[in-house]
Amino acid sequence: MGKIKLQLYTKADCPLCDEAKESLEPLAAQFPIEIQEIDITSNLGLFTRYKELIPVLELEGERLFVHRIHAKALKRKLIWQRWRRWFINKACEGRK
Repeated sequence: MGKIKLQLYTKADCPLCDEAKESLEPLAAQFPIEIQEIDITSNLGLFTRYKELIPVLELEGERLFVHRIHAKALKRKLIWQRWRRWFINKACEGRK
């Protein structure tokens, strides 16, 4: 199974963004996640969309958190995602 991809929308000089990054570190050690950090100042559309919300954490396009990341809730979501992927993988293997 591949890594679970998370998107973290952020910008420089953002204390909440720094806090969000720190809260993701322990989870990165426990789960196969890949965090794509996206600077909203590099794109006017992203800046307009996220400027009042950052940091924003998304999982495969689904918005999970704005302003603060709740580690326990994210951990439950990652466990669910891991089981979901395992189940889908097994179902696909069964069809072969």
